[in-house]
Parts: sequence; C-alpha cells; structure tokens
Amino acid sequence: MTTAVAVIVDTSIVCVLALVICRLLHRRPAALRHAMLAAALAVAAAVPLLEAVLPRWELALLPPASQAAGSGVALSSEPVVVSAGVGVMEVADASMLTWRETLLGIWVLGFLVVIIGLLTGLGRLMVMTRRCRPIESSVWREQAAALSAQLTLPQVVVLESDARTPLLTWGLFRPRIIVPAGAALWTAARIESVLAHELAHIARRDWALQIAAQIVCAVYWFNPLMWITCRRLRDESEQACDDAVLRRGVDPADYASHLLAVARQVLAGGNRWASAPAIVNSSPLERRIAAMLNSSRRRESLTLRAGMLTLLVVFALTAPVVAVTLTEPVQSMMIVPEVARDVALAAPTTVPAPVPDAAVAPVRLRRAVPRAAAPIAAVPPPAVAVQAPASLSGSLRDASGAVLPGVQVTVANTEGASYPVVSDGNGRFLLRNIPPARYQLTARLPGFRSIVETVDLSGGGEQQISLTMQVGSIQETVSVVCGAGAAVVPRGAAPLLAFDRRRMTPPLFAFPQVAQLPVRVGGQIAAPRQVSRVAPTCPPGGGNYVVILEATIGADGSVRDIVTLRPQTSDAQTGPFVQAAMEAVSQWQYTPTRLNNVPIPVIMTITVQFSSK
Repeated sequence: MTTAVAVIVDTSIVCVLALVICRLLHRRPAALRHAMLAAALAVAAAVPLLEAVLPRWELALLPPASQAAGSGVALSSEPVVVSAGVGVMEVADASMLTWRETLLGIWVLGFLVVIIGLLTGLGRLMVMTRRCRPIESSVWREQAAALSAQLTLPQVVVLESDARTPLLTWGLFRPRIIVPAGAALWTAARIESVLAHELAHIARRDWALQIAAQIVCAVYWFNPLMWITCRRLRDESEQACDDAVLRRGVDPADYASHLLAVARQVLAGGNRWASAPAIVNSSPLERRIAAMLNSSRRRESLTLRAGMLTLLVVFALTAPVVAVTLTEPVQSMMIVPEVARDVALAAPTTVPAPVPDAAVAPVRLRRAVPRAAAPIAAVPPPAVAVQAPASLSGSLRDASGAVLPGVQVTVANTEGASYPVVSDGNGRFLLRNIPPARYQLTARLPGFRSIVETVDLSGGGEQQISLTMQVGSIQETVSVVCGAGAAVVPRGAAPLLAFDRRRMTPPLFAFPQVAQLPVRVGGQIAAPRQVSRVAPTCPPGGGNYVVILEATIGADGSVRDIVTLRPQTSDAQTGPFVQAAMEAVSQWQYTPTRLNNVPIPVIMTITVQFSSK
C-alpha cells in the first residue's frame, strides 16, 4: 500500500469515526460534538506526518495471492528493462510514472479550484466590510459593550450594511459583526439575542476554525467524507452558539421567533455566501429550531480542558488506525507436481541481461509440450530460492571534498550486461533492481583519472560506496635533435624544441542544488600553463634515445620529485641522456593548477626524444 493510498484510507476512517461518535452524542452538548469534529479534522491534517513517524503494525489479514497449481501452463519472463536517468536508474514500468503525474495534476487542479473559491469568498467579505459603516444605534453599541465585558472580549466593531446582506461575524484579531440594513429598528430583545449569538462565535473562534477546515478540505477535496465533516462542523458551531444564547435565560420559543424574523429579512435580499459564520445561511433552520425547542438536550459549554481531552481521545483512536498496515500472510511456496496431468510448472533458471531503452515485455504464458506416456514418479521438486535484486548507491567527490556532478558511472558484469548512470547535482548516483552479481564499476569525468573498481553485489540487497576522483596528469613531449652545429629551435621559424601537450579542459557544471544545506560543487579545473622552459642539451656523441620522466608540478608551479620511468636502469650510455633531460625539466616553471580555485599539485609525464641529425 503506497503512502498516498494509506493517507486517503486513514483520513476516511477518521471522518467516519468522528461522524459516528457525533451521531451517538446527539443528546450531548453541541460544543462537545463540535470539538470532536474539529479534532478529527486536525488529526486528518496530521495523518501524512503520522504515517511517517508512527511505527508500522502489520496485520496479515489480506487473502494470499492466488497461485497456479497443476494448470498445465508455465511462466516465462522476458528480460528486465532498465531505464537510465541522471542520478537514478531503476527497473520500472514507465506507464506508472505517467499515471502518477496525471493524478498529481488532477489533485493540484482541484486544490487550486477550492483555494481560489475560498480566497474569492474572503475578497467579497473584505469588499462588503469596506462598504459598511459603524452602526449609529445606541442600543446596539450599549448591548455590544455590555456583552463583550461579560465574555471578557475586546471591544467588537458592529457595522451596518447598506443592503440586506447576511448577518455574519468574521475576523480573528479584530472581529467585526455585520448586520443588514434596518437592523437599528429591531427590538432590544432581538438585538440582545443576535449579539449573544455572534459574540459566542467570536469567543469560540469559530471563524478561524472554519477557515482551517476549508483548507483541509482543499487538500482532501476528492474525499466526500471530508466535505461532510466540514459541513457538520459548521452546523454544530451554530447550534453551540444557540446553546450559549439559551443559557442566558432566553426563552427558546422567543429565540426561535427572532431567528425566523432575521432569516426572512436576510433571505429577502438574497442569501449570498461568504467565508464567515452567519446566523441564518450556514445551517438548516429547521434542525436548529428543533434542537433549541428540545428540552431534553443538554446545553453545557465546553471548557478548554475538555477540548484538549477530546483532542487526545481522537488521537488515541486514530493512532492505531494509522499504524496498522494490512499485509498478506507469509507462506512457504512449494510447487507440487500433479500426477494426473503430464505437465510441469517451469521457471527460468537464469536472468537475461537487461536491454536499455526498450519497452517492458509482458509476462507470457507458455503451455508445456506433452511428453510420451510413461510412469510418473512422485519426486519432490527442488527448492527454488528467490533472491532479491541488488541496489548500488554512492557519492563522488574530488580531492578537495567537493561533490562531482555529471560523472559517467557504469557497472558491468561478466555476462556483458552494463548499467550506465550519471551522478546528479549533489554528486550522488543510484542503481536499483539490478541482477545480483559481481560488477566492475567505472567512473569517468574529463580532467580526472578514471576509477575502476570491483563491486560484489552477488548477495543482493543494498550497498553504498564513496569514491574520490583525483585530477588527471599532464603529458609533455620534447624533441631534441643532436648533431654538429645543431641548436634547439622552437616550433616555427627555426624550431628545435617541438611541444605537443594535452591540457585538461573539464566542463564546468552548474547543477541546481536540491539539498536544504549548501553543497559545494567541485570539478572545476584550471590547467597549468608553462611560463618558462629550458631545452635539454645533447650529450657528447649524440644518439637516438627516448627518456620518459614523471614529475610533480607543485602548488607554486615549480617542477619537483622527478623520477625516471624509461629507461628503468641507467648505464654509462643512457645516463647522460637521462641526466640532461632531468636537469632541463627541473628548471621548468608553470602557473599553479587550480581545483575549485585552490592550487593543487599535479602529476606530469614528460617524453624527451633525442635524435641524431
């Protein structure tokens, strides 16, 4: 079960549990049911995090997968297909990625539609508020000040609209109550009932809870249970505010008559939706009136301690649901031959090498060829061990410790199957689902020495390696012509010293960084440039000899640590040539070789060719 499917199932179960519990608590206070639904939505929003944090509790309750037994057919698998990409290569069906992208696009589209609708409602609410003016009725102001003091609320602004807009409350830090035109002519009893209801919304912070619930619905817009829970949350908030009014001693029949009168006045002007709790347009009036006239219902308020306890209860009920994962029972697989039929269930004994850039071939069913009738002995089949595929991951860095993107990494086995991959912007690479075997790993990047290592993946499973690539060496070739009156002539008009040098020109990479912390990207090499050179002198007598030297260009550009690669031994005949070449090379000077703008030493190979004129 994937994480996305698990989140959908868990949130659906949470909503069902909350709705069922609220149904069972229909005689309890509406504030308790509202707290239960709010806690359920909060837990639903945290389910993705809980899926990643809570430990797994597997229950083997799913039916086992059906197995073929004596059906007269044999399974034959085609070669596995490997698709190489930058940084990651795995065996997978390309159509799955397409479906995932399609579903993700549909989800994003639905999320944007819901969020845009919510923002549109908030915008209309702000425009409506700007068109309103502070109410001039002293009864409204005095009642609002008295009730705010009783509920220990800050002074609430009461605004009167110039039209028959819905009577509603919105705002978190500066709450506002908007009343329709003509509200100044209401009776004192109706004004007190309406203000008590709206101030109860402010004290309970219903507007902020409803906005948060709408955001959760935007995330789970495809789940109808989430919309039902959100709608029920709004209904219970209205009934909880009705209970707050009735606890003040208001007669239920009088309060119902006030509610109906306000509804008739507002609905006559058109019931327009806005993102705020409204006294008549957010909950069915019939259900609310029936609830306030029912004397058997309890109308207690909910304390902060009771609300936190409700949240803990919902979490305690949800945690096992999130932790449980249904799996199939583990069974030992055995192939039992059927004596009544002369067929066999065969499986391939070798895994063909993957073919890159090819479509995944479906599994084919091949009927076994009937054999001649003969007595069949009940011989138990050999046990077939299924070995898990192997995975190889690693990181590539240069000598300074900086990561190396764009490195061509290839692993090849003895059967000729190879799997290429390129390191990503963080210098990492990953090979998934490759057949278990011993592989030869090769890593190449221009300007660096190639790495060739043996990696043993014959046991399957996952393996990690870390590789460091060293800067490549420089090749210098010098030709010296010896003879009477000969001179060292540079390349051009009178050349005697012919230079043939291959410089390192690695590409500069600028991959985007994915990691949260800064990553130092390496691989930037500035090749050295020769600023001074001394030509080797010909020994007396001359001759045709080739001397190959290896030296180190230091961080300061000087040549040091000169050793002879050829000839390996020096005698009286070859010694003068080796000595002449070493004396000349030791006086050469270069600009420093820079790796990531830091001077480093680098190996240089010099070939000096002495020839007689």
